[in-house]
Amino acid sequence: MIYNASARKQYKAQAREDIRARFWPTMLTVVLEVVPVVLISMIYEVGTQAISGDINSANMGLYFNCMLIYLLATVLIAVPLEFGAKHYFVAQARGQEASPMLVVSCFMSGKKYLTSIKLALGILLYSLGWVVLLSVAIVLIALFALIGSAPLVMIGVVLLIPLSMLITVKVRRYDGAYICMIDTPDASVMQAIRSCAPIFKNHNWELMVFDLSFILWLLFGAVTCGIGMIYVDAYTEIAFVHYFDALGGRTAQPNPPDLSQLTE
Repeated sequence: MIYNASARKQYKAQAREDIRARFWPTMLTVVLEVVPVVLISMIYEVGTQAISGDINSANMGLYFNCMLIYLLATVLIAVPLEFGAKHYFVAQARGQEASPMLVVSCFMSGKKYLTSIKLALGILLYSLGWVVLLSVAIVLIALFALIGSAPLVMIGVVLLIPLSMLITVKVRRYDGAYICMIDTPDASVMQAIRSCAPIFKNHNWELMVFDLSFILWLLFGAVTCGIGMIYVDAYTEIAFVHYFDALGGRTAQPNPPDLSQLTE
C-alpha cells in the first residue's frame, strides 16, 4: 500500500462521507458511549471533592473506596461501551448496516462482554511496558538534574521528545486490536493484540502523521467545550478504520485476517 498525503486525505474524506451518510445515528452512537463515561467521572469528582481539602486517616479510606468504585465502573461499564461503539464505527466505515444500539451490545452477550474487558486489560498490559520505559527515562533525567549534570539533562530532554513520540505510536497501534477482534471474534485476545505489530510494521511514522493530521479538529473540539468532540471522535475512529483496512489490504468484501499467521 502506498501511503502519502493524498492517501491520508482519501481516508479522511471517506470518513467524512460515511458520517454524512448517517449523521444523526453516528452522533447518537458517540453520545451513548460518552455520556455514561462523563457521568462516572462526575460522580467520582463529587465523591472525592468533599474530602480533598482535609486528607486524614479517617477519610483516606473513603478516598480510596471512591477511586476503587471509579476504576470498577470504568472497567465494567465504560470499557464494554467503547468496544460496542467500535463495532458501529467499523461497520459504518465498511458500508454495513449498523445501529447505534451496538454501543450496548456487549451487555447483551456474556462472551462479548468478557472479551471487551479482557481486550482492554490486555492492551493496558502491553502498553505498560512502553510507559515504564518512558518513566525510567524521566527518572534518569530527574537524577541527572539532582546531581547537577546539566549536559546529561540536556541530552536526556532532547532524547525524551522522540522517545515519547515513539512510545505514543507504539501504544496507539494497539487500537487496531479492536478491529482484529471484531473481524475474528473467535480468536484469542492475545492473538488480536499481537497481530497489530506486523500490520503496522514500517508504518509507525505514517501512523504518527495520521494522528497529528487531526490536531486542528481536536482544537475545534476543545474550543467548543467538548461538544465538537462528538463529531471529532466519530471522524477519527472511522478514518482509523479506513487506514487500518488499507494497511491490511482489506477489499470491499474481505475474508477476516488469519491471526495465527500474523503472530508467527
